[in-house]
Amino acid sequence: MTDRDRYALVVVTGTYLDVGLGALRAPTDDAESLAEVLGDAAVGDFDVEVLTDPTVQQLRIAVEDFFADRRPQDTLLLHFSCHGVKNAAGKLFLAATDTSRARLASTAIPAEYVSGLMLASRAQRAVLLLDCCYAGAFERGMFARAGTDAHVQDSFQDLERTGGQRGRAVFTASSAVEFAFEGDRPVAGAAASGGKPSLFTGALVEGLRTGDADRDGDGQVGVSELADYVGEQLQDLTPHQTPQLWVFGAQGDLPIARTRRRGARPSALPRELADAVHSESREKKLWAVGDLGSLLRGEDVGLALSACTALSELERDDSRRVADSAARALGAARPEADVSSLDLGKAVVGLPGPPTLLRVEGPPIVLATVEARAEPWL
Repeated sequence: MTDRDRYALVVVTGTYLDVGLGALRAPTDDAESLAEVLGDAAVGDFDVEVLTDPTVQQLRIAVEDFFADRRPQDTLLLHFSCHGVKNAAGKLFLAATDTSRARLASTAIPAEYVSGLMLASRAQRAVLLLDCCYAGAFERGMFARAGTDAHVQDSFQDLERTGGQRGRAVFTASSAVEFAFEGDRPVAGAAASGGKPSLFTGALVEGLRTGDADRDGDGQVGVSELADYVGEQLQDLTPHQTPQLWVFGAQGDLPIARTRRRGARPSALPRELADAVHSESREKKLWAVGDLGSLLRGEDVGLALSACTALSELERDDSRRVADSAARALGAARPEADVSSLDLGKAVVGLPGPPTLLRVEGPPIVLATVEARAEPWL
């Protein structure tokens, strides 16, 4: 993710002319925190633009410009932190600073508008994050945020037509029947000021900044991984807010960031297996090699790392049979690169040329630990 083919637009609207749309405390803090982590070259590596308190016309133009004239290799991320409003038919509208609840069709952005632009964009990947609240305050000063009852899935159903290489994702802060929080308090309405980011955006930022959202330890954070992480964090903070994720047209997860560190850490081997590794019995060690080989190729990267260490130890065993078996098990999990079609082209003679893809494959532990290094001339 070194090329600048990654773009993010962070839209934050905290103040409204319509007195029925209470001022929100968190959007400015949301924008600063999210823009920082998304723009970090070691994490999001996005070219980030922040749009604060736009009018509906400014918002329409900005969103259209954001999705237009993109290249197939581009990755786009659009984040809204604002009020979400439903009309009488239950359709979702995103509020601008001059939105009137009585004239949503002309003063707010319908979800279908964003959906259509996402669908039409040539960008390979596009992710929409909706941290949006409804107009009305619930009891205890809380606001309900956009979710399933706001017809989010219906609004974006056209995205089902996207191909496997043009994935789209919509991630919302909560369902319609739940509350949302800003900082450590429920949203307090127009009289509030200052405060921490919303729990939803705060969890997004924390998961990306720390790398804890990298659930499989492969060094990248996919939108599904991020959704799992945010959901768990919010469940610990409040039982009243459950984020919702919809993914359209994608094969596998949609990677949107990487981690500063590898998320995988060694996990303790089962006691019986660990004892067999250090046993005096050759038969027990051979049994251990078989199980360690399975763990090394398995989905649990933490156990795979521990299995790799144990097999490396057994590779030096006095028994040639044990050592050879361990070596074969390690060999089955080494990175494999398809170099048959690798064409460095003009790079060999120092001339600019189109990029060439070198695909490295292997079990999950390979994706979690492999590092790429290249000389400056490449």
